[in-house]
Amino acid sequence: MSLTAIQNYVQEQIQGLVGAYNNAPLQAWVDPPVVGASAETPQAYILSAEGDGARQTMGGTTGYYQDTHQIYVYIEWMMAPNLPNGNLAFTNLIDTVITKIRTSYTGAILLTDPATGGQSQLLVIGDKLKWQYLPQRNVGEGGQEWLDYVARLTFEVKEKVQYS
Repeated sequence: MSLTAIQNYVQEQIQGLVGAYNNAPLQAWVDPPVVGASAETPQAYILSAEGDGARQTMGGTTGYYQDTHQIYVYIEWMMAPNLPNGNLAFTNLIDTVITKIRTSYTGAILLTDPATGGQSQLLVIGDKLKWQYLPQRNVGEGGQEWLDYVARLTFEVKEKVQYS
């Protein structure tokens, strides 16, 4: 299992995405909310949610594990309340991220854990996907007001890890 490699893969796929109604590239992090991240640039936080695995034994002691991970991607974007198309910009960014996840798998992708060097094969990403778009909220006061848009995407990633 290489949860680290999967999170890094997702980060690479969505880093810098730009939706149709904005020019601000998405900043993706494999961390909790980053202090000092730009409030006006959309942010994505890639966190593991849960997972399970099953061993598949093939003739004696060789085989593989198939792990299924649920990955959360939290997207947050704070915008000035007077920007035109603010809501459209955010929903389009959600669509852009979903499309990228759904179309990122092209088959036979090897993932390498940056810490251990261990390898696994990406089998499925984004076949099961859910999203939750939370109501926007107003933050700030005294002329420094912002609209805070937040969404959570949850999708399934399956990987195969060979052993002998």
